[in-house]
Amino acid sequence: MPDHPGARDLNARLGTDPSSTEGAPMLTQDLPLPSSRAESFLRRLENGWLHLDRLVQGFLPPALNPFCQLGAMANTSLIIAVLSGIVLLYWYTPSVHLAYESLEKLRVSSWLGQFTRSIHRYSSDGCLFFVLLHALRIACQRRFTGPRWLAWTTGLLLLALLWFIGWTGYWLVWDVRGQRAALGTARFLDKLPLLTDPLSRAFLTDQSVPSLLFFLIFFMHMLAPLGIGIGMWIHLMRMNRSKLLTNRVMTLWIIGSLGVLSALSPAFSASPALMTLKAQRFSIDWWYLWPFELTDRLSGGFLWSLFLSVGIAALTVPWWMAKRRLLAPWKANVDLPRCMGCTLCAQDCPFNAITMVQRDDGRKLAFQSQVNLALCVSCGICTGSCDSQAINLPALNSREVEKGLHAWINTQKARGMKPLVAFCCAESASTAMRPDPEGHSAELPGYRVQTIPCVGWVSAVILERVLQRGAAGVLVVGCGEGDPVCREGMKWFQQRMTGRREPKFDPAKADPSRVRFVQFDRTRRAELLDAAREFQRESTTDPVNTPRTPRTPLRQAAAAIVLAALLSAVTFVGSSLPYRTPHSPGPELVVSFSHSGALLETRKLSTEELAKRLPHMRAQVNVTRQRVPVRLRVQVDDKVVFDQSFQPKGLSKDGPSIALVRLAMTAGQYPVRVEMADTADADLWTKQWSETVRFETNRIRVVLFDTKAGFSLH
Repeated sequence: MPDHPGARDLNARLGTDPSSTEGAPMLTQDLPLPSSRAESFLRRLENGWLHLDRLVQGFLPPALNPFCQLGAMANTSLIIAVLSGIVLLYWYTPSVHLAYESLEKLRVSSWLGQFTRSIHRYSSDGCLFFVLLHALRIACQRRFTGPRWLAWTTGLLLLALLWFIGWTGYWLVWDVRGQRAALGTARFLDKLPLLTDPLSRAFLTDQSVPSLLFFLIFFMHMLAPLGIGIGMWIHLMRMNRSKLLTNRVMTLWIIGSLGVLSALSPAFSASPALMTLKAQRFSIDWWYLWPFELTDRLSGGFLWSLFLSVGIAALTVPWWMAKRRLLAPWKANVDLPRCMGCTLCAQDCPFNAITMVQRDDGRKLAFQSQVNLALCVSCGICTGSCDSQAINLPALNSREVEKGLHAWINTQKARGMKPLVAFCCAESASTAMRPDPEGHSAELPGYRVQTIPCVGWVSAVILERVLQRGAAGVLVVGCGEGDPVCREGMKWFQQRMTGRREPKFDPAKADPSRVRFVQFDRTRRAELLDAAREFQRESTTDPVNTPRTPRTPLRQAAAAIVLAALLSAVTFVGSSLPYRTPHSPGPELVVSFSHSGALLETRKLSTEELAKRLPHMRAQVNVTRQRVPVRLRVQVDDKVVFDQSFQPKGLSKDGPSIALVRLAMTAGQYPVRVEMADTADADLWTKQWSETVRFETNRIRVVLFDTKAGFSLH
């Protein structure tokens, strides 16, 4: 994957050779830039995002386009979820026996409490929804390799942590959804050799669910958002001026949308969790509870295999998706004798790749620029920040490009032609001009097309000198106004041209009206060609201005309402979809115990066995810690339906034998007999229980054995 996704096209089109009077490209064709696997497919997907941006921005300004700030939308939703969750603690009781009742009481007795709960639910769903969209857009833009690997991997880990918070949140309701979440988690964790007693045994009856475990889940649910805060800091640490939250207007729209959705469709609990009841149909929040499709159908071992394989594949995307790595000539490099220590490059770099350090060349200047090559993404924005042209991408040196352009302008003027120069972002619709390696376009004769990684690469000094040399005009083509790959390049370029940011364009040196700045993403080929031909005819225009469709307040308000309604509808639909368990509605008999068999009998050692032992280990009697297996036999209606021995746990086989047996039954009333043998004589039934049991559809009858209390029926 390229560190800027237009790299493949850029590789064939960049640079100039000053020795050529035509300004032919210099030395860049043999410098392959990195590219990603399936790049053409991902570009087609990205075009869909660009079309969506165009549709939304036909009605709303870019600052109000939610698809251009998905990360900030997710963060704002998360903060709303955290705050509403804290407020919800006023009504909620974190107890396995009282949690469901406290929420049901809240539903009927407190409109404010129910509204807060609904806000908490929908803001959590919205947060995950926007995170998924954000990850999808980043993947389509191929922004996940090179220096961006850290943001990708931490982003996936944050996504997993966010899902975990929602998953544990449904435990805390302790309705049928929480019951399925608990059983799915138990199936997953029981494969780990961490617990002596399988977690599944804790969820056989309502009485067996441990209160301490429920409180532990509550504690984890409350503490996990702190982990998100730490992870977010790591996720954004390589970003300069990262946009953490939405602006005030967008935040009010998010709060308003959540408020309307919560008022129109409050979030309620499902039926209460009854461990001996087999719930067949209920609604679930698919944003967080989609794993039910796996945990209810797959074994614990298969779940672990799937989890590890998918997780490893996703986390290593930055490496196995990359075809080629970014070469050194595409990394920013400082020409120290030219560096004046002005700090502008460090300020403008969007990715924190440049720092100012103490001067080490003996000049009477305090600082010099230093590039961290591991963080440089080859956007070239630092080149546009440097008036002295001290920092450059060696493969696209601004001084060499300038010489080539000057040579070409001189040649065009000598021929009596009006030279026009076009600086085109590699992510823009500039491919529509179809320039050859020398920058000539058959569709736009008279233009010298120079492809650049970002318009932020274009410095004021290059524009001034190109115009002073005699160019009739300079067309600067940026990518779309949505979510630019190089982030702030277009913003800095516009501010330099209007004199709001250094180094700024000097109107005393060149006429700014001879520079036209337009923004066309890759899907707007025809519009770019029309704009370029119009500029060719006029050769003058208002400085730094992109024509926009008028957006009246009424039109913007209507569009915002429709868009908010659509996003809210997606959030709502995903939060309440039907689910059917794969389990048979037939009755079931469960028999379980955790019981230690008798110790193996001691025996006297023979003379030969004693001789093989060290003197201090020659005890006359062999003492063993090993226990005998416990045999279980179950009879229903005088027929043996189960007969099996269970080996003791532990490396030395000195732990308890654990059984959890599920037997399918038919509805009706039958005599049931359970027998256990825990001595060396496997046919000596030392523990026995019998009773006539009624089996009903969708019901589970549980027979538990406790060493102290004996058998019990649930």
